[in-house]
Amino acid sequence: PPPAARSGEMARRPGCSLLSVVGVCVAFALLSPCFVPGPLVAPAPEVAISFNPALAASAALPVLTMLAEDAEAKYGDSRRWSAVLVPLTTLVIPAVAMGIFTIY
Repeated sequence: PPPAARSGEMARRPGCSLLSVVGVCVAFALLSPCFVPGPLVAPAPEVAISFNPALAASAALPVLTMLAEDAEAKYGDSRRWSAVLVPLTTLVIPAVAMGIFTIY
């Protein structure tokens, strides 16, 4: 019997392992830009410090939410809001999104 049929192992081509090694190397080369460089390779940070208003506003947001009152729904609010939000979220927003996608 042939050697592959004897022990249940499949015959491999001689270049198969070389091809897989080359494939792994190419994958690593393509994925290398996805990783952050080490501290010795990274460029030095800029020393100039400037005021960033967007950063200051985002830092103040948690404090502003503590000042807000608790949200509470009244008895008739749920029917009124569901009459508005259900058609809006199921009909209007998807139709506008699909129209923009089609036109774009």
